[in-house]
Amino acid sequence: MAIRLKGGAHKVGALLVFFVLSVLVEVRPAFSGPSLVVNIDNPNFRKILAATPLFFLDPKSASPEGVDMAAQGSNEFSRLLNFSGLFNTMDSAAFKDIMVKANERWYVDSSIKSVDLTVWKTISVEALTLGMLSQNNGQWTLTIRTIDIARGEIIAGKKYSNLTKAQLIPVIRRYADVVMKAYTGKSGIFNSKLTFIGRTSANASKQVYISDFDGSNAYPITKGNVPHLSPSWSTDGRSIVYTSYQDGNPDLFIYSLATGKSRKLSGMKGINSGGNFSPNGNVVAFTGSVNGDADIYMIPPSGGTRRLLISGNGLDVDPTFSPDGKSIAFASGRFGNPHLFVAQLQWAGDGGVKVLSDKRVTYAGWYNATPAWSPESDRLAFAGYDKEIDRFDLFLVNPDGTKLERLTLRAGDNERPWFSPNGQNLVFMSNRTNGQNVKSVHQLFIMNRDGSNQRQLSTGLYEAQTPSWGPNDER
Repeated sequence: MAIRLKGGAHKVGALLVFFVLSVLVEVRPAFSGPSLVVNIDNPNFRKILAATPLFFLDPKSASPEGVDMAAQGSNEFSRLLNFSGLFNTMDSAAFKDIMVKANERWYVDSSIKSVDLTVWKTISVEALTLGMLSQNNGQWTLTIRTIDIARGEIIAGKKYSNLTKAQLIPVIRRYADVVMKAYTGKSGIFNSKLTFIGRTSANASKQVYISDFDGSNAYPITKGNVPHLSPSWSTDGRSIVYTSYQDGNPDLFIYSLATGKSRKLSGMKGINSGGNFSPNGNVVAFTGSVNGDADIYMIPPSGGTRRLLISGNGLDVDPTFSPDGKSIAFASGRFGNPHLFVAQLQWAGDGGVKVLSDKRVTYAGWYNATPAWSPESDRLAFAGYDKEIDRFDLFLVNPDGTKLERLTLRAGDNERPWFSPNGQNLVFMSNRTNGQNVKSVHQLFIMNRDGSNQRQLSTGLYEAQTPSWGPNDER
């Protein structure tokens, strides 16, 4: 396979509660020129150099708690910028002298005139974020703004009041999403969730987990000494569909985050696996089998009778709706080894859908599977087996089969890609060891959509695999 390698429901309530906050001030950009949009697909893309000095603590609010919050807030914001793959944050030692000469007006005065942009230009800083914490009657207020140094523009600014210490990190993540949108035109990922299959030990059963965007705070939503497989989010982020052997057959279940409960969605004898929601949320497509022949079926999320959607000679598996609802990608062995296909859909009402036509998308490779759509419905990520090197790797292709690009190479097996809600990252599973081409236990990894900046997510689990990335919560 000679393909070009490119560069490098107990928690939901708490989330809703903590955002009973007052957003008192929104600093509007003063710059009136062209919109500031960073395009990571641009071949000349380079990371933005950012600086986030330690948040200023109002002297009237000085306390051990305030000191800790100032450090915690600035450190978390820097971490989020680095995690995005769009920024490099400068070590505070590089601007120590600048901060010695800084004065309180930098933080109190919301106008850009209070900040000496020239000194930041001399050390090549492009994005400067300043935060100030103050306390009144036991409640904290965070005032924060981000300045694009080259343009001399405040591109984002917020004032959050009535905060407790526990609410600081969630607020920082909200603000980081605002900054990401200011630079890219798309919201960030910092209030999104992952679902995946994990194990706590080599002998433990596979369970469905939910975690934060970076794999942290992972918790199981299934239990029992049986395997669970292939979780996937609903478009609105309120449900997860997955497969479980809890009744001895691979049955399809749906989990509600609001209730914390699961119910069986499809339990026909044979396979009921690989569920995927339609964009309107009214249909779940999945792989079902009759007498060993696997085809693609659909069923309403509320339950009912499954209906055949796609069938053909050989196995038809891994259905995935395009975000625009016009197509569905799947893997099929109708011509021998599995390859990707894209079918054009016609909708009638909320749940009525039929296939108008389908087209084979991939021809290279021995085995191609698990397609995942970009949010714009213009690219497909998938896993392909390269027989020459005996490895599964990740690839991108247009839905018409053009512009095939390789994303991973010589780093173990890499499978089950899934786009972030803003399309700028991919999460996937890999059994690489310390970044090397040595197979071990699967863990979750993330990378930029061009294949660069690959790194492992820390879930705290013995094994993590088959991730699905949910929508970003912008409430």
